[in-house]
Amino acid sequence: MGLFGQIMNANKNAKRILIYGDSYVFGKIPGGGRFDSDTRFTGLLQKILGEGYEIVEEGLRGRMIDGENAFFPYRNGFEQFGSILGSHLPLDMLAIFLGTNDTNSGSRKNPQQIVDCNDKYLDKVNWWCEHLDFPKPIIMIIAPPIINERESYKTFKDIFKNSEERSRKLPNLFETYAKKHDLAFFDSSKVVKVSPIDGIHLNEGANRLLAKSLANKIEPILKL
Repeated sequence: MGLFGQIMNANKNAKRILIYGDSYVFGKIPGGGRFDSDTRFTGLLQKILGEGYEIVEEGLRGRMIDGENAFFPYRNGFEQFGSILGSHLPLDMLAIFLGTNDTNSGSRKNPQQIVDCNDKYLDKVNWWCEHLDFPKPIIMIIAPPIINERESYKTFKDIFKNSEERSRKLPNLFETYAKKHDLAFFDSSKVVKVSPIDGIHLNEGANRLLAKSLANKIEPILKL
């Protein structure tokens, strides 16, 4: 595997999984640059699942679930989503791993509004699959880790001021949403904690743990 990308899986029968997210999928190093594909959870997930699966990672630092990020330009996740989804179809699973940036101090969305943004994603999945004549993938919602606001100040100052309380409400709301819409759900906050270096991102150990836990969740779903 290379520094910033993975070799395409040539197995034509591989189960294809698109993981669409923010800096967790990007592999942001707490206080530093970017983990290589042997360290970030997406690359590790590919190794664990093996050649019968193909992980397609689409992670952008600062990506919002909807709307622009007040602190970082060109981060509207929903605006970017359709063409990205269409370019990777057909898929067996789509995992949406967003929400952290929508809690930042520049966003006015409350936790329920953040979760309800998924409505637009479900509609967009339907449209692109019908438009390109592919079956709809299984959709998984991944709830993000809980922000440590006090530690985040060291790196991000007031960007995540008052974000921790909102981030704590997201997992239960995402789970309720997933059950309502018959979606798969994974709560990363029950598996990993953010690094004390910056209060937002995941260290190497957390990436390993997240990969193992996700693999255990995904395999039985896609073997049905």
